[in-house]
Amino acid sequence: MCCVPLIEGKESVITMYIPLQFRLTFFFVLLLALALWFFGSIVYTQAAQQAYSDLDATLSSRAASVQLGKYFLNSSALPAVLPGIAGAGSQGVAIEVLDNKLHLLATTDSNPANFEQPSIAGDNQSPVPWDTSAARSILRHPFASDGTPISMYSTITYQGQRTRVYTMANDDFGSVHIIQTARSEHDIEQSLSNLYRVLLSGGLLVLLFAAVGGWLITLGVLMRVRRITRTARDISKAQSFNRRVADRTWLLQYPKADHCKTETTPPLTRASIQRKAEKVKRLAPGRDELSQLAQTFNEMLDNLERLYRYQQRFVADASHELRAPITSIRCNLDLLASAPDLAPAEAQAALVDARAEADRMGRLVNDLLTLARADAIAGPQPEHPISTGYKKSQPVDLDSLLLEVFRQYRPTGNEVSQQPRLLLSHITPTQVAGDADRLKQAVVALVDNALKYTPPEGSVSLSLAVNDAWAVIEVRDTGIGIAPSDQPHIFERFYRADLARSRDQDSSGLGLAIAQSIVQEHRGIITVESTPGEGSTFTLRLPLNET
Repeated sequence: MCCVPLIEGKESVITMYIPLQFRLTFFFVLLLALALWFFGSIVYTQAAQQAYSDLDATLSSRAASVQLGKYFLNSSALPAVLPGIAGAGSQGVAIEVLDNKLHLLATTDSNPANFEQPSIAGDNQSPVPWDTSAARSILRHPFASDGTPISMYSTITYQGQRTRVYTMANDDFGSVHIIQTARSEHDIEQSLSNLYRVLLSGGLLVLLFAAVGGWLITLGVLMRVRRITRTARDISKAQSFNRRVADRTWLLQYPKADHCKTETTPPLTRASIQRKAEKVKRLAPGRDELSQLAQTFNEMLDNLERLYRYQQRFVADASHELRAPITSIRCNLDLLASAPDLAPAEAQAALVDARAEADRMGRLVNDLLTLARADAIAGPQPEHPISTGYKKSQPVDLDSLLLEVFRQYRPTGNEVSQQPRLLLSHITPTQVAGDADRLKQAVVALVDNALKYTPPEGSVSLSLAVNDAWAVIEVRDTGIGIAPSDQPHIFERFYRADLARSRDQDSSGLGLAIAQSIVQEHRGIITVESTPGEGSTFTLRLPLNET
């Protein structure tokens, strides 16, 4: 990020964007490069230490062998010839035995023309001694306090080559002698140089493969993220939730939005999209994190699409239900306004009809407000029971509540032959925590629904029992029943299995939805079992009062 000065002392901040794919690949390659550097440094250091340690061991062992052979030297033929590979090159060790005046006593046979000058790698100008300063230092202090001969290693540069020299003291002839062994470090340097080139070239090759592999991996990952982003953007622009993200394979390419298409890429047809969708279904679902993200995103889209369609249907149904009473009221008012000389009986009938429709509209609006309040309490997931009870929670005697509902709906007088029988089959005194008025409203909705769809010769029974930690209320009827295809939808708002008959019964289709919302507010469960032609059983389960 940098700042560019502008007029009047102002600064404009310019940010440089680095693609995420490049950043991820660079970070991965950088970490791998650091690891390879650390590993290569350890390998190179260990190899160098081992090579020089072996060289020092070779020089000291050759010096020890010369020391053991001093007894076989012939003092009349000096300098003597020592056995071994001549020269101090990569294949041999040059040896010199010197007296206390640094005169040559014995050497390897490396320079027959000038016997007193031992060679290094065939060179006839090798020095005597190899390391003068080391030899003189040993002569000054040849032995330690315990009589052990003093020895030392040194490195000299001769003829452009580094040479390792081992110097030690010896007193096998009654006087102090110096033994020096020397060998060129050229072979070690060459081996270490080859090792360095191998490590460097191998590391660069590994980094190259890692960069390409990291780039492809991040490309595949980000392509899937881009598909999710593109799908979300298309949904936002088109306001349609029918798009989905591939969660099983990155090879599947979903059709792009109109703004992403080019003239060289023709749009996919519906048949090709269906074929690709079938191909995805045959693949095993992905198990990585991005597949789980795509699956979660698709689940969210499914829920949004379901809620969006549900909202559209709800608005349409509510508008339809409100339009009918409004139309009836308007017609009656128009009749009264256009016919001032209308007979009093007809005018009264028109007013009664308008009042009835207004009451019906009022009940519908109250039901909608009840459901809206239930949705506000339940939160964004009304299909799950809430974790806290209703705000007016208090002990409620369900047996007394059920008796109140029974008295309210028990037919009297002429109604006995026109309505189904209402029975109390079994009542167990039970108490739960909640709002008595709301719970009564739920039971009333279930009883009212059962009475509407049960013929006069049938019956509706109420029961209350305790099962484990639940209070169980059952509303059983011998009515027409509910088709299996309709049972999953009967708690939806404005849903009617038989639209014409429901309208005759003056029902808005909100009673069961209200009952379900009240039960869920009280952390309960409501279910239905039904057989067409035999009847239905609605079961309401509420947790018992813990106190």
